[in-house]
Amino acid sequence: MTRLKAFFGRRGAASDKTKRRRKHLRPTDVVATAALGPRTRLVRTGLSALGIAIGIAALVAMQGIPASVQAEIRAEMDRQGANLLVVHPGSTDMYGSEPPIPLPASAPAMIARIAPVEGVLARRDLDQVGVYRSALIPEGQSGGITASVAEGDLMRTLRVGLAEGKWFDQAASGLPTVVLANGAARRLGVGVGARIWIAQRWWAVIGVLDRIELAQEMDSTAFLAPDFTAELYPDTEIASIYVASAPGRSAAVRQVIPATANPEQPNGVSVTQLSDLFSASMMVDKMFQTLSLGLGGLALLIGGIGIANTMVVAVMERRGEVGLRRAIGARTGQIAVQFVLEAAFIGLIGGLLGLGLGAYATFIFTAATHSAFAMPLWVLPAAPVVSIAIGAIAGLYPALKAARLSPTEALRAI
Repeated sequence: MTRLKAFFGRRGAASDKTKRRRKHLRPTDVVATAALGPRTRLVRTGLSALGIAIGIAALVAMQGIPASVQAEIRAEMDRQGANLLVVHPGSTDMYGSEPPIPLPASAPAMIARIAPVEGVLARRDLDQVGVYRSALIPEGQSGGITASVAEGDLMRTLRVGLAEGKWFDQAASGLPTVVLANGAARRLGVGVGARIWIAQRWWAVIGVLDRIELAQEMDSTAFLAPDFTAELYPDTEIASIYVASAPGRSAAVRQVIPATANPEQPNGVSVTQLSDLFSASMMVDKMFQTLSLGLGGLALLIGGIGIANTMVVAVMERRGEVGLRRAIGARTGQIAVQFVLEAAFIGLIGGLLGLGLGAYATFIFTAATHSAFAMPLWVLPAAPVVSIAIGAIAGLYPALKAARLSPTEALRAI
């Protein structure tokens, strides 16, 4: 008899524990009840989510529009030679009082060994040599045409083609031949097959280049045959080196050029880049993005206050519901989590809506300006995450208030 009582006593105790355990809401029940409010109160949910949506849309648009503008500028700069670097002799004195240090003769070959470099052109200027159409023109009236020697791949480095004729080959390089830039040919009024007077001798024009857009200072230049000119002027120093890097690698190449061109005195090497203007525009865009982040954050703050206000009203209206759930076994933590999740759901709705609105606004802007559409990838996960966090934070106080309601007082509202 004692054993039977003990057996049935244990079963009764286990049954009571099961009943008490079943009174507590399961996590899935908490999530389901949290989603019930937003689904049944569509107007209130929509108005509450609207504030978050406006803030997220502002943030997304203000990240997407500058990114699209930067992508368009980057594409245009690539077309115009943003990856072109120009190396000049520099001075080790920061004030420029010391004379520039000449670039070593081995500098072009050393720079060409850098992996991302696609083309190298060394230019040697003959400052004391005039270029004339005939021997009868007085000295000093060359019309601003300079004589230079180009060593390397000029057409690939500067992205220029030939209007007529040809570039120097092995045979022409050792003869008194010249290739004229487009501007120089127009000033002289000559073309392929003509002769011009340079350094007290006649030179045959074998080619005329197209207009040099990337280095317009070279468009009025007469390029002399390298091997033949080296015999006449053997000690001509390198005036500048043009370096074409792979797309997107110009910054990395720029950092290693000084030590590569002149290992003994890297501080005496000056490197400029056409994309410096692009860097300045990116700085302006970053300032614009910072301002937009402030405005978007203000909109998110207003949206969070709206969610908090909505949740406070919801707690007051649903006191009877809270009391009933407390009576059937819901714990205070579950009640709090329910209302926090409900606020997070509202924030998620606003975040997804704002993400779509911001992306659409960016698309409308790019379509109106005929520019490339670009959107930072981090915006896609960040928008809903931020909106959920703001919603949860906004619903924290109402959730704690709901959890502290006494079941007996809350049931009086039924």
